[in-house]
Amino acid sequence: MTSLLVRRRDLEAVPPPAGEFRSVRYGKGFLPSWLFASFGTHCVDTHERVVSLTYDDGPNPRDTPRILDLLAERRATATFFVLAEPAAQHPDIVRRIVVEGHEVALHGLNHRALTELTDREALDSIRRSRATVEDIAGVPVRLYRPPYGSHTLRQAWGIRRLGLELIIWSGDALDWLHDTEAAVAERAIAGIFPGAILLLHDARADPERLAPGERLPEFDRADVLRRVLDAIDERGYTTATTSELLHAHPNVKSMSRESLFRS
Repeated sequence: MTSLLVRRRDLEAVPPPAGEFRSVRYGKGFLPSWLFASFGTHCVDTHERVVSLTYDDGPNPRDTPRILDLLAERRATATFFVLAEPAAQHPDIVRRIVVEGHEVALHGLNHRALTELTDREALDSIRRSRATVEDIAGVPVRLYRPPYGSHTLRQAWGIRRLGLELIIWSGDALDWLHDTEAAVAERAIAGIFPGAILLLHDARADPERLAPGERLPEFDRADVLRRVLDAIDERGYTTATTSELLHAHPNVKSMSRESLFRS
């Protein structure tokens, strides 16, 4: 599928140029293919009212099953970017994700940032984590989202060579800190536009990074999802897995704010 490279300012415009990202693309004919491939996909370019709900850091035995229950009730789909360590601890949840028609993608071994590792260490960890998740899920894993969206240029090249698509996001619920269900859902809903990839969490995998005055999430994640699905329905949208979006529409790429171009 065609890929479009855009500036962060265009991706973050309010409203974003949904369905018209071609008009703000740049670099066509000037960037080598190897550099173009190093940018992550944030959304897709379409006028179709479709979004992809994505969940990071799970599976979580408390929240992931309740999220799956609600997705089944509402006949919605999602993509779960799982960590290999909790996936190995809760293989039944990973298999349920697959059986119920959702997508299993990779978020890594644990939640350590790739930029804290050498490029070789990072790619070896991704390779091993992918093998673990594929063995549990029984299906190929094609998508990878780095923790915090952070990576180096060389890591991005290596991820591509592993046959993985680098996926970031276009909308963020900021649900890794405690807040009311209404406030978290409002942030997620603000990120809805045709072709959006929304970032949600079914767990928080890095409680050690909690800053002074911050509080770990205690809100009802299923209630947040219910509010988001209500908004999706009211606006005439449907949901699709991230791979379904990528295969059906031009992929919109941009640099992650956390990317490093170290050698």
